Amino acid sequence: MKAVILAAGSSSRFQPLSNNRHKGLTEVLGRPIIEHTIEELEVLGIDDVVVVQGPDRKFEESIDSDADFVVQDEPRGMGHALRQAEHLLDEKFLVLNPYHATSSHIIEDLIQKSQKEGSELGFVSRETERPEDYGILDIENGKATGVTEKPEPAEAPSNHRIVGLYLLSPRFFDHLDEVEQWEYQFEDALDLQASKNPGTVVFIDEETVSIKYPWNLFEFVEELMEDRGENISDKASIADSATISGDVIIEDGAKIYENVTVRGPAYIGENVTIGNNTLVRDHTALEREVTVGANTEIKNSVFLPKSSIHSEYFGDSVVGHDTKIGAGTITANRKFRKDGERPEIESDLMAKDYSQESGRSFLGAFIGDNVDIGVNVSIMPGVQIGSDAKIGPGTVVHQNVEHGETIFVKQEQVRKK
Repeated sequence: MKAVILAAGSSSRFQPLSNNRHKGLTEVLGRPIIEHTIEELEVLGIDDVVVVQGPDRKFEESIDSDADFVVQDEPRGMGHALRQAEHLLDEKFLVLNPYHATSSHIIEDLIQKSQKEGSELGFVSRETERPEDYGILDIENGKATGVTEKPEPAEAPSNHRIVGLYLLSPRFFDHLDEVEQWEYQFEDALDLQASKNPGTVVFIDEETVSIKYPWNLFEFVEELMEDRGENISDKASIADSATISGDVIIEDGAKIYENVTVRGPAYIGENVTIGNNTLVRDHTALEREVTVGANTEIKNSVFLPKSSIHSEYFGDSVVGHDTKIGAGTITANRKFRKDGERPEIESDLMAKDYSQESGRSFLGAFIGDNVDIGVNVSIMPGVQIGSDAKIGPGTVVHQNVEHGETIFVKQEQVRKK
């Protein structure tokens, strides 16, 4: 069986982390997200993979894989993206996104159940209370007989939403030819095929990770860290006074200095340096060549390659490639209480004109690539900072900082004799 990974979208809701790369190329636990997914497919014996990428061809330039690569020249929906791989598909195939790196058991169930039922159409589904956010299945006798994209709750045919995993056959392209070419052509073709030949459905209770927004990276990293255990390279340098506890992965060349505490699950990548008296905890991932200065605390955060922080606190945040953070800079990751409870935090999406609820009461900052942040900067919850931005010393950042923008506090200095 073949698998098609759709990775040609603009990843606009993932900004500022997608300024310079598709979200599927975000490096976590030492590898791009899509490589983890390809490895998960190989566990099932699926090593014939097609990646549909954008015109920049960054996937074929960036990942170590024997996959076939095809190009979607412009984003015109999933149906158009899949059409670019049609000439490579002569048998049943899976369709999935780049971030299904822990879904092998679900994929296996989908393959086996569809084979048992002799179906050429297969879905994975779980219940939802928000049908207006998803594609919803019409279910009859346990099989899918239709698909409705984002219906109003009163008009939803069921409460079973589609999880982004599909099993199709080349016959699907005949149905694709019969429906209008537009953004939801893929969903319309699924609906048409299911109405003629009901599809297999694997019903699941577990939540699957969908990476739409920057904070979804936390859930992905948490899932990826599960059951990985402890693995500490004998080529890492760890001070005798350092404390390593829980499931911690430490790669070659890492340097961990005196009195550091790493409390797992955590990932310390190749050639990472962690200075004296620092605490790293709770699903933090420090990717290759990250530098963390002395007297720092980092909690549930991802630092992408070659970024650095001098000292102080970063929590529930993601820091892009080659970003430099001055001493004393702090991320606030909670809001004041309302009626005794900490409220969930919204974030203004950089590429959109609206705020998005995160569903999290702990949320820090999301910082792009090549950002320079001066000393003693305070960044408020949910703030997004675009790539190549500069933030002057002592600034309190309440709102998003655009790509390439410089902000600073204008201070008047008075001298007297």
